[in-house]
Amino acid sequence: MAAFNTIAPQNVRQHFARAKSLLKRNETVKALDALLTGLELYDRGKLLAKARFETEVLILEAVTDIPRQPLVRSFFEKIAQSGKTAVAYQPGEEEKLKTTLQIILKGLENMEKEKQQQERDTRENRRESLQAKGLAYLKAGDAPRGKSALRVLADEFGHEPGVLSRIGLWLQEAGLYFEAAEFLEQAIADFPRDSTAYGPAAAVYITLREFEKAETIYLKALKEFGKHPRTMLNLAKLYVSWNKKDKAFEAAREAYKGDPSLEEAKALIAKFA
Repeated sequence: MAAFNTIAPQNVRQHFARAKSLLKRNETVKALDALLTGLELYDRGKLLAKARFETEVLILEAVTDIPRQPLVRSFFEKIAQSGKTAVAYQPGEEEKLKTTLQIILKGLENMEKEKQQQERDTRENRRESLQAKGLAYLKAGDAPRGKSALRVLADEFGHEPGVLSRIGLWLQEAGLYFEAAEFLEQAIADFPRDSTAYGPAAAVYITLREFEKAETIYLKALKEFGKHPRTMLNLAKLYVSWNKKDKAFEAAREAYKGDPSLEEAKALIAKFA
């Protein structure tokens, strides 16, 4: 014979009480999860009449609040059921209530995914618009407006990998070397594992004949990625431009040691040996 309880198990009642509290704070999804968990655990057949009644009042109070939730109202409007009380509870029909709640919960999850996708699309359109505007101005020779649009792009999207380095490259291509250096340096500082900014940053400083800054960039790259032969060769070529023959020889030797196919490194070794 089944054992009868005078009250619902405490953990079951806690789920219903928590659902009510969450609904008051408009935490709809968490409230639905709590209600469903409680309903999974609830066995009305094992409760005496008074305990059943008190527990079912808890469920009914929570269920009554569900259609008042802004998210739930939006869901019903979307499926053309606005104005109808689609959530109802009759004692003994817990399975029917569970099915209804599961439908609502799934609907809210889909709405959230759609919202997030719309936000991503809006951001992507915004990014593409700023990028196109900046590049168009640069192409037309309007450097001030081009720089302004690209700076807004950096302010809004610079936290994303690759954005700052691309802006630096565009400015470099437009001959705006000081501005390019600023963005490329920031890209290296914010995303040190993004290798695409190091070479252009060094090239910009070489163009500006700021050899010490170019050397610093190459040394950062070596520290971050190891003694890559191509980086060592570029460093050697920098030292040649800087008229630091001994350093050029050492860097070229390291480059050739790492990759004997580098004919430029071999030629530099022969030149300064």
